[in-house]
Amino acid sequence: MQEILSKLEASRKELLDLGLRNPLLNYRPSKVRGIQVVQESAASVYDILVQQGKPMTFAPAEPDATPASATISTATIADTRLQTAEPEEKLQQKLLNTYYTARTSLEEQGVNILYVALGMLNWYETTASDEMRKAPLILVPVTLERSTARERFKLKYTGEEVGENLSLQAKMKAEFNIAIPDLPDEEVIAIGDYFNAVESAIEPYPRWHVDKNSIELGFFSFGKFLIYNDLDNANWPEDAQPINHPILQSLFTNGFTDAPPSAAEDAFIDEETTAHQLFQVVDADSSQLLAMLAVQEGRNLVIQGPPGTGKSQTITNIIANAIGQGKKVLFVAEKLAALEVVKRRLDAIQLGEACLELHSHKGSKKELHAEIKRVLELGKPALQHLQQQVALLEKHKAELNAYSNAVNTEIQQSGYTAQQLIGLLMQLQKGLESITLPQIRINNFINWNSEKAAIAVSIAGKIQALLQHIQIPSNLSFWGSGLKMLLPQEQETLQVTLADALTSTQDLMAAASGIAEQMQWQIPTNREETLKLAQAVELAAAQPNLQSINIVNNAWLSSHLQIIETIIAAEKAEQLHKAYESVFLPHAWEQDVMGIRGEMVMHGKKWHRFLISSYNKAQKEFQTFCKTTLPKSADEKIALLDVIIEAQKLGSIVKKKESQMQELFGSRWLSNANWKGLIAVTDYLWQVHKAVAEDVLPKAFLNYLNAGPIAAQAAQNHQTLLLKLSSHGKILQELTGKLVLNEALLFGGSTFLHQPYLLQIQKLELWNQNLPQLHQVIAWNNLAEEAKDEGLEALTEVSNHWPQAAQHLKSALLKTWYEYLLQKAFSDFSALRKFERATHEEVAQQFAKLDVLNLQLNRARVALRHWETVPKGEAGGQVNILRTEFNKKARHLPIRKLIAEAGMAIQAIKPVFMMSPLSIANFLPPGTLDFDLVIFDEASQVRPVEALGALLRGRQLVVVGDTKQLPPTSFFDTLSPDIEDEENVTADLPSILGMCDAQGAPQRMLRWHYRSRHQSLITLSNHHFYENKLVVFPSPGFIQKAGLFYHHLKDTAYDRGATRTNQKEAEKVAEAVMEHARLHPKLSLGVVAFSTAQRQAIQDALELKRRQHPELESYFSTTNAEPFFVKNLENVQGDERDVIFISIGYGRTAEGFISMNFGPLNNDGGEKRLNVLITRAKLRCEVFTNITGDDIDTSKTASAGLKALKSFLQYAQTGRLDVPFVSGQAAQSPFEEAVAASLVQAGYRVQRQVGSVGFYIDLAIEDPEQPGKFILGIECDGASYHSARSARDRDRLRQQVLEANGWKMYRIWSTDWFRNPKREMERLVAAIDAAWKTGGIEETEENETVTETSILREAAEDHNQLPPYNTAVLPAEMKTQEMHLHPVSKLAHWVELVVKAESPVHFDEVARRMVEAAGITRVGPRIREHIKLAARFAEGSGSIVQKDDFLWLPNMQQPVLRDRSALPSASRKLKFIAPEEMIGVIVKVVRNAIAIHPEAAFPYIARLLGFSRVTEEMRSEILNHIQMALDQNVIDKDGELLVMPLTNNPVH
Repeated sequence: MQEILSKLEASRKELLDLGLRNPLLNYRPSKVRGIQVVQESAASVYDILVQQGKPMTFAPAEPDATPASATISTATIADTRLQTAEPEEKLQQKLLNTYYTARTSLEEQGVNILYVALGMLNWYETTASDEMRKAPLILVPVTLERSTARERFKLKYTGEEVGENLSLQAKMKAEFNIAIPDLPDEEVIAIGDYFNAVESAIEPYPRWHVDKNSIELGFFSFGKFLIYNDLDNANWPEDAQPINHPILQSLFTNGFTDAPPSAAEDAFIDEETTAHQLFQVVDADSSQLLAMLAVQEGRNLVIQGPPGTGKSQTITNIIANAIGQGKKVLFVAEKLAALEVVKRRLDAIQLGEACLELHSHKGSKKELHAEIKRVLELGKPALQHLQQQVALLEKHKAELNAYSNAVNTEIQQSGYTAQQLIGLLMQLQKGLESITLPQIRINNFINWNSEKAAIAVSIAGKIQALLQHIQIPSNLSFWGSGLKMLLPQEQETLQVTLADALTSTQDLMAAASGIAEQMQWQIPTNREETLKLAQAVELAAAQPNLQSINIVNNAWLSSHLQIIETIIAAEKAEQLHKAYESVFLPHAWEQDVMGIRGEMVMHGKKWHRFLISSYNKAQKEFQTFCKTTLPKSADEKIALLDVIIEAQKLGSIVKKKESQMQELFGSRWLSNANWKGLIAVTDYLWQVHKAVAEDVLPKAFLNYLNAGPIAAQAAQNHQTLLLKLSSHGKILQELTGKLVLNEALLFGGSTFLHQPYLLQIQKLELWNQNLPQLHQVIAWNNLAEEAKDEGLEALTEVSNHWPQAAQHLKSALLKTWYEYLLQKAFSDFSALRKFERATHEEVAQQFAKLDVLNLQLNRARVALRHWETVPKGEAGGQVNILRTEFNKKARHLPIRKLIAEAGMAIQAIKPVFMMSPLSIANFLPPGTLDFDLVIFDEASQVRPVEALGALLRGRQLVVVGDTKQLPPTSFFDTLSPDIEDEENVTADLPSILGMCDAQGAPQRMLRWHYRSRHQSLITLSNHHFYENKLVVFPSPGFIQKAGLFYHHLKDTAYDRGATRTNQKEAEKVAEAVMEHARLHPKLSLGVVAFSTAQRQAIQDALELKRRQHPELESYFSTTNAEPFFVKNLENVQGDERDVIFISIGYGRTAEGFISMNFGPLNNDGGEKRLNVLITRAKLRCEVFTNITGDDIDTSKTASAGLKALKSFLQYAQTGRLDVPFVSGQAAQSPFEEAVAASLVQAGYRVQRQVGSVGFYIDLAIEDPEQPGKFILGIECDGASYHSARSARDRDRLRQQVLEANGWKMYRIWSTDWFRNPKREMERLVAAIDAAWKTGGIEETEENETVTETSILREAAEDHNQLPPYNTAVLPAEMKTQEMHLHPVSKLAHWVELVVKAESPVHFDEVARRMVEAAGITRVGPRIREHIKLAARFAEGSGSIVQKDDFLWLPNMQQPVLRDRSALPSASRKLKFIAPEEMIGVIVKVVRNAIAIHPEAAFPYIARLLGFSRVTEEMRSEILNHIQMALDQNVIDKDGELLVMPLTNNPVH
């Protein structure tokens, strides 16, 4: 603690200025600013300025004027003209300087330091001192105003507190023990009485005296002294002392321990954060949202905001979000513009009601009262109509994100997105319109990734390279060989084998041809035919005796079986004749023996057969053709007869075929026939004929057989063929083995051995002649094996026969791969399958509309939360103090005192305080108010000691600024005209931003640059200071001048020795200002000089020109949102204008000498000043100087500022700054490149990647007539589209910013383009033509405007009363019989009716309602018991609940608060009010009062409940309930005051 205290005291000492350089202690008139008023009465001036509120003017000295000490005339006192001792010209010059200095101070520090000092204390440092010091006594805050340059300045009282000299009081007390009195706390100050009181205080010092009519208009600031007192640890309450504050401990000791923000810098806002829960009220890009989220998480935070990145926009959102969470905010900035721009933004969206501006010129009591009173009377904001309208926002957002993700998500780890694949396929198709690429049939695409694809492409490349050498593999001599290696010795052996194979094939072919010719056979062409020949030869060699045989007869085939049957029959008949030659006579074979056989069968076995005549006759006949005696046995007789019959049958068969057999066998038939030989002949010829019929043998073979015996020759031929075939087969098999010949590949399932001999010979001759070419196939085989090992055999398979594989194999592979991936993408992502341009663009438009509408909803939600915290009705406590102030006619409390007494009420009404560090010390007593969130803007310019007072009042600290911009400056510490800029500027003082940064506070950086409508205005800064991290939106080119321009004023000179100005340069700048006002009145303008002297010279030159041209005075009005200014380097931070003129001033002297002294720019941190300077312009920046970049010799200085200046001047001189920046990069994706190529082919000039690092427009169509101007910007749906960190960034904000910069944008959807490129190209061309016809870029000179939005509010309600207490109405049925005679169930129902109307209601009140309804005068014991029984019955049925003596509806959680004033006196008792209802009324009173003492609260509580007077007993009871509420933590205590506990429940 001691360490912190010592550091705090050291910081305080920086502020204490009780030295003689302080004009509050030692006032010395200035030669250039401030006015000494003479011959006037201080009391009269006070009366006219303050009491009467009249403006006063200044009168110059008359030529014959009396000295300043002359007697004051009555006439002088009475008028409103202040007499001066200055001649007219000097008076006006000093007033002009004073006017600009006062305005600058107010703008830069948020504090008015221009006062009229009334009365001076003339004092001496010591008794021995001869030099008299002057110290002002009464300080009246004033302003100097004028309407035009021709009008005289008017002096007006600001309405702020008239004060005494605090520094003088401290000095006198510390060094002389003199107590200079305070001004009386009265509305009207008696000036003379105060001067008398001071004279009394200085009586111990006789040389000292009060000059009562000394009047000075000058600059006095005791803000630091106020801060000094504010940081005094002893002035703070014990429980809120600075040394115990955690943020102060973080700054002064071990640093911040906050965890980093939970969302990563590259987080996708919509899906990875809770940004949708923020109360975002104005547009915010993703970097701004990340900052908001970090603040939402409660982290102390540094927000780095480079120039033009929307710091005020972000702060607006952070403040609104805090209001929506019910938080209290202290927004602090030294620069008035920083406070006002945020306030304007909040006012524009009707959230300014929550903000209280408490800085110098906003310190009027009347204005404060009026504003607070106005807010108290606001109605309730309405939400429902907005909630219904934005219901589809999240659905649309999800749909847009789904498509963006789908079209840009990497597919199967391929490294490609669907959008890229579409582009790649378009590029492939572009050059191959006339070529049909085959599908590469790869079966395992599902296992591929980018690495596998790269391998495949590499192998395809190798294949292409080899193919370009060997051409089509299937055309190679040795195509089909599977060899992968051939050593020289193997090649020699193979050469021999090839020769042998060729010889063998030729020999076989020759032998077969010769034998075929012998046989009149078709010459065999292949092995199969030769084998058939061999079979035929073999058949010929196996021929039987064919002499006399009719060989060519076709019956051998058609009647083969009949011939065999006939031969067998003839053979058997002959055999029977021979067998029975000794039994039968020759003629026996012709006998008809069937009758005889019948008799033998019928009677042969009868014993009396000999008695049967027919039998006897038959037997006799039988004996006649037998040579021997007939056998005795009947069976034997029959058997002999059967032989004859069988022989007769066989003979019949032979006889039937006799002629055919004679024809076939000729003389060999039946004449000593050789039956076996005939059968052999028959079978042989059947076989031959069958072979002929089946085309196995030619018909000529029959003739060959018919020619005569050939068996021996045929056998020899057969043997020859077999030997040749065997040799041929062996050698070819050996060859195919050595070649590892893929015979199936070459011969479609056949073998080389079975190919035609001519083909074999051709192949063998080819192989013999081209054996070295075998190495080409070996190379191919090895590459094919490599491909197969990688599962890529399809590459070689398709290349084997494809003539164009050498040129297009990779293309075919890639096309197949891309098509597979694209098909998978469409399969995996329904958003791609469902995509349709018109509907998607409609969704995008609806999203953009609803997203803007959602901002309006959030504004209404924030306004509702604010409204809910505003006290309602006639509240007591601190709210009552405010209402009392409203009603006063005079003697209002000073603002500081009002805040001390009613600050919590003011904070409830105005939860956002907007203040400067000085106004905090001035208006907020230590320990009076706490804030949940303290926000610093332009924090790089705030010294830590000046920031401490603000952060001590907060729980969370957010510092917004830029460490690359201006550090705190001592520029305003002295207003002495005798000190040059570079002497009075301390380089790089510590800032609260730098301190938080150094102490490890978490950080966020805003990255989108909105300010510059031309990229040249930020390019140098982005490159030099921000490492190209800013998202800079390009300019489309303008007809009017935009960007950075350089005016080389060679005929001017810098007056280094005397005025330290370049007067001619100042006049040129003034002329340019007037020209601008004339030509571009709608464009705001600011002028910045490098030095105070040059700024003064410009002001003087401009003043003359303004007086000469009164018609342009309206341009210089200070009422504009962005008024014209002339400033120097030190005070331009935070400003922005459409156009900035820079006057360097320093430069070449009349003698031609150039000093390397450029004022503050030479100091440490000078480059930061330049960074600020060159980034102020939105549209155009013009540099006026008599030097060039080459004139700055950086070797003579180590100043980073001068090095940056050299770069800036060179950039201004040489850059093509009227041409939008074109990166020169290729398109970002193949799709964009393909579209660009189509546009170029269509005749358009297309630039790719227009912009700079951070953001590029994919494609832009250049105006052919105006180089540097673009007709249309084209965005695709690829990486740039997907890189947006939210749907808002992607589908609304980026296009909104580009269109604000003048672009006309067109969006191409790759999915639609791929489906129908012709239609989409026509649509794009139509858009280009339409843009061309309408002039392309939209030009505007309009200032940026904030669209005002309206928050609907309900009519203001009267919150001073509670709703009346309504009693139950019971049925007349209750009077029909005595109470106890009614059934309990019916009584219970009536109890329910009372509870339903009056819950919670005391049991006695229930009983009273029931007996009154029954017409009974009082509640007796028996009736009471019956009603109790009925109540228990009702409770048992679940229709009521009993809590102590009160009956409740079962589902009632919070009771209705009711006014009981209309109830009869018997019912108006506190004991009949449920504790819950009593506590509810207490909470309402405390909430409305904001802060109230218990003794002051109970009358309001009683009044709300309907009690017109309060007894001591009632007071005690109410106070008991207040304690009960405290015990239940529904209210809290702040000291002696009742307050609401801290909650952060947002409105939903």
